[in-house]
Amino acid sequence: MSLQRYMTLVGWGLLVTTLGQMVSLGEKPIRNLLMEQLGLSATEMATWLLVALLPWSLKPIAGLLSDVVPLFGTRRKWYLVFSSLLAGLLWFAMGMVPRTFYPLLGTALVFNIMAVFASVVAGGLLVEGAQVHGATGRLSSLRLVVINITFIIAGPVSGFLASRWFGWTSITCGVLFLTMVPVTLLLLREPPVTSEFATPGDGMRALGRKINLHLPWNCKTLWIVGGLFFLIEVAPGLYTPLFYYQRNTLHFDLQFIGNLGIISGGMGLLGSFIYPFVCRRFRLRTLLALAIVCTIASNLTYLGYVSHTTAMIVEGAAGLGITLAQLPLFDLAARATAKGSEALAYSLMIACWNWGLSLSDVLGSWLFDTFHQTFMNLVWVNAGTTALVLIVVPFLPAHLVDCKEGE
Repeated sequence: MSLQRYMTLVGWGLLVTTLGQMVSLGEKPIRNLLMEQLGLSATEMATWLLVALLPWSLKPIAGLLSDVVPLFGTRRKWYLVFSSLLAGLLWFAMGMVPRTFYPLLGTALVFNIMAVFASVVAGGLLVEGAQVHGATGRLSSLRLVVINITFIIAGPVSGFLASRWFGWTSITCGVLFLTMVPVTLLLLREPPVTSEFATPGDGMRALGRKINLHLPWNCKTLWIVGGLFFLIEVAPGLYTPLFYYQRNTLHFDLQFIGNLGIISGGMGLLGSFIYPFVCRRFRLRTLLALAIVCTIASNLTYLGYVSHTTAMIVEGAAGLGITLAQLPLFDLAARATAKGSEALAYSLMIACWNWGLSLSDVLGSWLFDTFHQTFMNLVWVNAGTTALVLIVVPFLPAHLVDCKEGE
């Protein structure tokens, strides 16, 4: 496939699997549902979301299946088609189940399993295209372009949907996932897979050997990169405490909170367009050190989050800083992925990111609820623990980080 076809398919796949998530278009409606109708505290809400989003931490399993076990003779196509179809239908189901803790949680959990498969396959295609065309920085930038576009769209739309019947959220997100089916059938060109276990008569023993070959037990580079992702994200998080701070202390309405995503996403989009030029001029090690500094600086801007005006300024600065911080990390992930295990290796590193992010939110919410820490105290704790990650940068593998894109 040409680079343009890869970018079109991957771009739409990333848009669907990012915008259609429970933490994107569905974020404000679900948080409002949990807070207002179920009466959950910050810790209870963070725990509910941790369980519902648990499949995103198990992405390597989906990646392994996609890499190793062909579905109807292909590694990507039919996984993407069926997972997108089922994810769309499960969004519809989420709008119909009883508004109680466990039925809603169970439906959300199964939906996220399907969404993970769709996301993993899109990530595998991103890495394949990036490595074939020598464009790890450019395709990583495409990922952040799409993510920031979703912020711009999801913020106000999510805020609008939060004040309406929850069924509109499930219909909107369900239809979005269903669009992935015709796009995949139209754009994805994948030759049939031939392997030693591609037919049923080859037996489970050959399949087991192939799976063991793909498992990254001895891939030191992969574990180092995954560990870096985890350490950056595991600092006590601000996300759920920020929502309660916005609602209970600053008394922001849901629509305004959603509209802040336009500012954050717009500034992040600017950062996404900068990186393709930067990654071909500076070594990745330098960019990674700057990424961690940008993360710290972005978090510290929340110290000024005290009014409607300062909230808009802070969200813009944070959107730019976080995007500039994430781009070198995604570039590193694409470089560290082994050929033939694109979905597994890339999803393993992103899973480390998700593990750290989920634990971070629960830890931050726990400090916020149990020890009655103010939101501003959490900002200092988050920035200080993130700064410790700078110690890891000098130990990253030289063959990955001491070169520019294309070298």
